[in-house]
Amino acid sequence: MKPNYDPVALSVPDDEIGIDDHQVYWHGSEKFTGFTGEELDSGNYEYQSFKDGWLDGPSGEVTPDGDLVVEEWYRKNFLYGITRRYRADGTLATAVGYEFGYAVWTVRFDLDGATVLATEYTSFNESQLKTLSGFRTRVPMPPLPGPEYAADPNRH
Repeated sequence: MKPNYDPVALSVPDDEIGIDDHQVYWHGSEKFTGFTGEELDSGNYEYQSFKDGWLDGPSGEVTPDGDLVVEEWYRKNFLYGITRRYRADGTLATAVGYEFGYAVWTVRFDLDGATVLATEYTSFNESQLKTLSGFRTRVPMPPLPGPEYAADPNRH
């Protein structure tokens, strides 16, 4: 499956991007908005997207043909949204819903990439629940889409 954006063509070289002590990314004197990335030894391309200096939007890996291997979503430097992993034939293998870097649910798909084999929810311990509650209070975010949206590439 190909993304509806071209992270390779839109990328700025990593060495042109700086990061400060507050984890804000800069391109010269401006907060960075755009993609960075690099070619991997496998020939695939790994990329990250930024908005107003924050890791925000799609990040992942594409093949030389532009097909997704993995696509994950970030908001305000947090892994937040649905991460999807694809098989070599382009079918969806798994989708994981993340909130502030914590996996909340996982959906596993059959080889057809559409039939759900299993949906699992994470059981958080008391410490994890306290941390999540703190993030939810301090960093307002839209609700994480539920596992019913695992196969919808337009939901993240």
